[in-house]
Amino acid sequence: MGSLDGRRVVVTGASSGIGAAVARAAADAGARVGLLARRADRLEALAAEVGGRAGVADVTDAAAVTRAVDELAGALGGVDAVVAAAGTMHLGAVSETDPQRWREVFDVNVHGLLATARAALPHLGEGASWVTVSSMSGRRVPSAAGGVYAASKHAAHAVDETLRREAGARGVRVTTVAPGFVATDLMAGDEPGREDVAAFRGRMHELGLTPEHVAAAVVHVLGLPPEVCVVEYALVSSAQQRG
Repeated sequence: MGSLDGRRVVVTGASSGIGAAVARAAADAGARVGLLARRADRLEALAAEVGGRAGVADVTDAAAVTRAVDELAGALGGVDAVVAAAGTMHLGAVSETDPQRWREVFDVNVHGLLATARAALPHLGEGASWVTVSSMSGRRVPSAAGGVYAASKHAAHAVDETLRREAGARGVRVTTVAPGFVATDLMAGDEPGREDVAAFRGRMHELGLTPEHVAAAVVHVLGLPPEVCVVEYALVSSAQQRG
């Protein structure tokens, strides 16, 4: 992985899963990290582990995200990169799903992404990087049960295309990292007792990448020379490819 010596990197969704793995990998590569998530206890523990700064906020609260990003930028002396890794997933066919589930998915995966971008863009200048951790589901709809999640990730890809036009014009590199299955607890509390959800969760853990695999991809992107912008970095495990 490339060196991030001295780079100031803010990571959302940093209290667990891919976000936590990115924070650790960036710190190992020499970055100074700012961590943003809503679970204060986990966030403070990780900040202590990696020597980073913690900013507690729910990405669905735009005002709170702006305050947290501004505070982290002040503590770090600026921001060179933002990795937007906050996300959630619920499964279910449109005809069978509580509309509140739709709102939860879009609030985090789309509105939260937009709120983070709005907060971060004033701090990102020439040579800075923005990375969205999206999904292969942002490129196709894998199943009827995954359709709402896929719709949110298609929107995330569209947000990055927009940011490329808005911030790319002033030298900010915008990258979408799109993994396939990843063995995380993204669906840990989803629909207890539903066999289809349990089976899908099992496939994610059996066939998926680890969070560390995705974190390595993110650090690779961040460590490239400033004249190189990766538009999209799509990756799946060899096991998922075979499956």
